[in-house]
Amino acid sequence: MRLCGRRGKQVHVRRLAVTVAIATVCSVTGLATPGAATPAGASAPPRAEGTIGGGFTGFTDTSVASVSGPTTVVGLPDGRAVMLEKQGRVRIIRDGVLLGTPALSMTGEVCSNSERGMLGFATDPDFAANRIVYLYYTRYSASAPGGCVNRVSRFTMNGDTIPRNSEVVLLDNIGSPAGNHNGGDIEIGNDGYLYVAVGDGGCNPRDPIAGSGDCAGGNTAAQDLSLLNGKILRLDRLTGAPATGNPISGPGTTTCGNRGNTPLTPGTWCREIFAWGLRNPWRFAFDPNTGATRFYINDVGQNTREEVNEGAWGANYGWPEREGFCAQGANTPCAGPAPGDNYTQPVTDYSHNNARSDFGGEYVTGGAFVPDGAWPAEFDGGYLFADGNPGRIFLRPKVLPPNPLAVYSNPFVTGVGGVSDIGFVFENTGWSLYYVNSATGEVRRVRPTQTAAPDSDLLHYAPIDPERAYDSRDAGAESGRVRAGTSRLVNLVDGQGTHRAALVNLTYIRPQSNGWVVAWQPRTLRPASSNINGQTDQVAANASVVPIDADGNLVLYNSTTAHLVVDVLGFFDTGATPTAGRLSPMDPERAVDTRNAPGVGNDYSESSTVDGTVIQVPLENTFVPTGTSAVALIVTAISPAGPGAGYVVAHPAGSPLPVVSHVNVSGSNDRRANLVIVPLAEGTVELLLHGVQDVVVDVVGTFTGSGAAPSSLGQYRLIAPGRAVDTRQSQPFGRLAAGGTGTVNPSMVPDDALAVTQNLVVVNTSAIGYGTTYPANLMSVPLVSNVNASGAGQVRAAMALTRLSPAGGVAYFTSMGTDLVVDITGYFVQPSS
Repeated sequence: MRLCGRRGKQVHVRRLAVTVAIATVCSVTGLATPGAATPAGASAPPRAEGTIGGGFTGFTDTSVASVSGPTTVVGLPDGRAVMLEKQGRVRIIRDGVLLGTPALSMTGEVCSNSERGMLGFATDPDFAANRIVYLYYTRYSASAPGGCVNRVSRFTMNGDTIPRNSEVVLLDNIGSPAGNHNGGDIEIGNDGYLYVAVGDGGCNPRDPIAGSGDCAGGNTAAQDLSLLNGKILRLDRLTGAPATGNPISGPGTTTCGNRGNTPLTPGTWCREIFAWGLRNPWRFAFDPNTGATRFYINDVGQNTREEVNEGAWGANYGWPEREGFCAQGANTPCAGPAPGDNYTQPVTDYSHNNARSDFGGEYVTGGAFVPDGAWPAEFDGGYLFADGNPGRIFLRPKVLPPNPLAVYSNPFVTGVGGVSDIGFVFENTGWSLYYVNSATGEVRRVRPTQTAAPDSDLLHYAPIDPERAYDSRDAGAESGRVRAGTSRLVNLVDGQGTHRAALVNLTYIRPQSNGWVVAWQPRTLRPASSNINGQTDQVAANASVVPIDADGNLVLYNSTTAHLVVDVLGFFDTGATPTAGRLSPMDPERAVDTRNAPGVGNDYSESSTVDGTVIQVPLENTFVPTGTSAVALIVTAISPAGPGAGYVVAHPAGSPLPVVSHVNVSGSNDRRANLVIVPLAEGTVELLLHGVQDVVVDVVGTFTGSGAAPSSLGQYRLIAPGRAVDTRQSQPFGRLAAGGTGTVNPSMVPDDALAVTQNLVVVNTSAIGYGTTYPANLMSVPLVSNVNASGAGQVRAAMALTRLSPAGGVAYFTSMGTDLVVDITGYFVQPSS
């Protein structure tokens, strides 16, 4: 494509297969659509399917949909993908299928010639609660230079539709005098602000006449701090006001959000500006692996260099004086900026040299950071970025190779001419990379070839002194709430050794809406289950047994913005036929209920400390045989009537208080249960109650000590989570009424297994109440609880360790009406299992 530049000179300004004719006054044609003729001098029609680069194996590239003029693709936290059509439509992809009806159509309102159109989309960090989304698009404006201006608005999404009348304009009248260089990307940082990428407009809005010298390579708008063009802006995401702490503020500055960018625009500097000196920042991407606000900007070059910059407060990237690492028009090797220029150099750049088939490209487009733990290890911390002609996707790894140019000589994907954006979408198998192609009209996805974590060999339990592995609240540059739709790679131990799985306690802290977390082994298929469910602004904890990789890691995905804590309680290990760590399951039995005074059958002592109430529960010889290494308990915490979160910590009496929690409650008579496996030293368990009024302790099993005879009886086999019950689907029975029961023989477990680990989820409870799971052969429901609800309409999860009946059956009882979902995660064996 070509655009009018300085008088008498044709200047390449690459972007999305658009053709623009040179004349005294610029004239433009629209974006090339599928079936359109190839512009004169352009490459032949690109391949429809990308080819995975020779240095990368184990990936597939498949077609998802064909659309008209796709510009961007964005994953939603719930697994859907949003794709924009340049002409003014918002489309939804669910489970890999394009929905027939657009979520929003503004084709009569969107100015879509040249590089204009429906350009950028983002979701609010609290999307699950407020359903707010953001759009960057070009609209008609007869009075503006070029006849069109760019606008940023927020909308409220309703299911698969975005009502047109929900628009709230945040930013408007951004100049688009020449039709190109609109930028157009929008993202929300982890600091909660809305970031907007705006191009330099092709020509300076103050001097938009073609041939004036202030177009193309001579356009100085990016250095004019009274214009929004050529900048990264940072705004309050709900009001559009300049973000607090932006680099331009104070007397002599102003708010420029709607004043327009024209020859008559005042020269006062704009408070919305975060960084400047950019030519056409078509796409930028935040790193989802951190709580910090870290992002890369893909800025399209003029004639010689394409560049990727790291976003930084007050940075000046140097356009039009600088292009990549060089002065405009120069190529490497080249001199750096002059002393005193204070230009920020790129993270990486490459040659605009389409003639060399093994290197470079013509225009940088989309970018995305790879979620840690999702793909093969060489991708962890890496940044993928695309070039539209001849069509490549490059990987910039976290650790650069000895020759950094290898990033470009060994692209991840080739043969995707016209690729305009890329983005990760969390699907039912895990993370997929979607990309859209403006030349072919295709939406495609790249996936690694992965399998589910294999069932384990026989394992035995090895308790440890509990320790905190991850806490998103920790002070530091990488801390912060875990955003909806993002994941974390969490290291539990330095190297796997004999460990194959970890017993962890997950704490979900004040999610912005009802949500869930799933944990699994890195670089394997995501399981079709969840590990913990949370309610808006509450605190919940749940134990889980999760397979870990060779580096001692697990990966977590979070569906709604919240803080997350991971505590490690023990490991399940391989080894020779063990003595210790084998389960002896029990019929559930109540040991202590502090709502009743201590006495026979309710043996405990109580004292007070500065941290809270201490309850000591002697178990040895009453519930636990001598020589036991650990005991499996159901601990139920009961909040006082007043507000305020609380927690319970369980540990062997006489040992130091560990910096972990086992059960969490949210105040106002909240009650919650969790499975807790506690090492035993002196036969007594100590419980610290902080902000908790009462506690109930039920015993469900013990683990053998080192004095036991070697045997495989009671060893553990971890399996891929399998759904045994889902009453929402009437499998194998329907919704439980208050006082209702149901039984099942889990098909994924041998009938002669001793016991199972399972995750119980009560869904849409009818009232306050509890649920109990127990061996199916018991004649009556034992007086214990595994999962509790504090009221109607709740979703609560709790891990359970349950003995099976001799025939392999397990039963469920609920005191309130509820749906029930049960995922089996492993089982303890008889020698023949």
